[in-house]
Amino acid sequence: MGDVTCAEGWLRNMQVAGTAPNVVSYSSVLHACARSCDARLAEDWLDKMRKEGAEPNAICYNAVINAWCKEGNCLRAVHWLEEMASRGVEPTVNSHSTIIDKLAKTGDIDGAEMWLSRMAKAGIEADAISYNMLFGAYSKSGDLDRACTLFKQMQERGVKPNTVCFNLLINVHARQSDVRGALNRLKQMRQHGIQADRVSFNTAIKAFSRSADTHAADILLEEMKLAKVHLDAATFTLIATCARAKDMKGAESWLERMLAQGVKVDAVGYCTLIDACAQNGDVRRAEYWLDQMESSGLQVASSTYGLLVNAVAKLGDISRVERIFTRMETARVEVDGATYNALISTCARKGDVDRAESWLKRMLASKTKADVASYSSVIHACAKSSDLQRAEAWITRMEEDGVPANVVTFNSVINACARCGEAARAENWLEKMISQSIQPGVLTSNSLVNACSKAADIDRAERWMMEMPRHGVQPDDVTYSTVIHACTLAQDPKRAEKWLEHMVSKMAGIDQPSAFSYNSVAQAWARAGNPDRSAHWLTQAESLGIEVTSASIGTLVSAFSKARRQQEAQIWSAKTGPGRQTQTGSAQRSSPEASAWAQRSERAERFERTSVSRPAQQGTRSTTRR
Repeated sequence: MGDVTCAEGWLRNMQVAGTAPNVVSYSSVLHACARSCDARLAEDWLDKMRKEGAEPNAICYNAVINAWCKEGNCLRAVHWLEEMASRGVEPTVNSHSTIIDKLAKTGDIDGAEMWLSRMAKAGIEADAISYNMLFGAYSKSGDLDRACTLFKQMQERGVKPNTVCFNLLINVHARQSDVRGALNRLKQMRQHGIQADRVSFNTAIKAFSRSADTHAADILLEEMKLAKVHLDAATFTLIATCARAKDMKGAESWLERMLAQGVKVDAVGYCTLIDACAQNGDVRRAEYWLDQMESSGLQVASSTYGLLVNAVAKLGDISRVERIFTRMETARVEVDGATYNALISTCARKGDVDRAESWLKRMLASKTKADVASYSSVIHACAKSSDLQRAEAWITRMEEDGVPANVVTFNSVINACARCGEAARAENWLEKMISQSIQPGVLTSNSLVNACSKAADIDRAERWMMEMPRHGVQPDDVTYSTVIHACTLAQDPKRAEKWLEHMVSKMAGIDQPSAFSYNSVAQAWARAGNPDRSAHWLTQAESLGIEVTSASIGTLVSAFSKARRQQEAQIWSAKTGPGRQTQTGSAQRSSPEASAWAQRSERAERFERTSVSRPAQQGTRSTTRR
């Protein structure tokens, strides 16, 4: 209010001195009211001005309109615009633009467009500033269609756009990741003789934030050269553009251009390139750019080394990961849990239990806290090596260290039990898992059933087949195949057949049993001297398009021959041919690890590896305690 009080004081001093205030005197007071957002006081002075014989001009009315718009009352502003016209004072561009600007800034784009149209109908030519108010609104909302329509209208009415206009338009394209549209606007600027500035190009670069259009990036560079605008830090976005397109040469070229032009490349630029090389599997180039980053004097963060560690870990190059790890220690960079976990997981996937254990012990001795993924990776490595005692020792250690085991951890221990045929111990770990409200999965069930199978404890395997659905786990093809295989090894074809029938019934309309199950049951019956049941299951398999192996046919032919049923033996023998799978009997009788069980093992291993990057998800606990 200071300005208003001062202006009012001087106006009264004029009157006391006998000098009649003129329009300019009153307009100064009105502008002071507008600047102070006191629209009511501005109205009072306008009324007082008229009563004292000074007729307000457009500038005076515009000050009142501006005051009301600042207060957010567009309806009152419109009232004074109409009042102005009714008193014979022609509204100006500013009269309308003030209302358009307020509506546009409050998000009422329809209202702003209506007033622009009303302005044109009143015969008042809008200028570039008026249009820019709407372009600013489109820029915020990202409404590309309306922005393009208004720009076309602007050109048709002969209004010359300025740099601000184009920059706002480019921003609308950028918000939509419309790279080509942004480049086209830069080209139009050049054609209109309007100089693109740093803002123009940096705004256009935003369009590349999710793009992989490297050709468009090159076009942008040419436009920058024509405008004599040098590269700056914003150009890092274009390195990422090339990286997304897996154009490593392009990404490196952009960084080299920036260095050549004296642009100071920051950690973000180097990290973008290091990450791109790492993601592309080019560890050598990633290490090269890490060297360049260190040489530039930049402090390399733990996360940057982590990018490289993860890339090398994926390649399974343990020695190289260890060298990077040593490099971090030399640079006195704090090694985080993710880096340790990547190294431990790499050793585990390679089956190098001693190395995995060594790094976990080193992690435990450091300030870095080991998590569930750290322990689970080592336990997984022990399971792969069938070292049950070691696996159990580590799960006990993690619980002592206050790190709760998750479903992945328990699956690994139970898998170790399965590999060693320790059904009772597998059962013990499952019961412990359930007691901790951790929901078992199908991998858990399959490992337990496999443990029972290897221990030749079919009764226990069957009991868990019936029990697992109560824990929310339904048996799958691998579960059934494992039990069927155990029954065939025990030379109990009738029991194997029962489970195959159960399997067919449960999977009806969803899937069909594997070839392994049909062939196992058929061979079991043939070896038991019942070729009719064997032929029944092989015929069933053929009718369903399930592969019948030459080993199964050979076993059946032998059974028919022993039963002196030569005609049937010849019929089945004729079915063997060059296209038939030539699997030997011993291979067919091998454990499920050679067929369906191998699929479970691979899935379990992938599941374990996932725990390194997403330990929280893998550790989901059941909401109900048994």
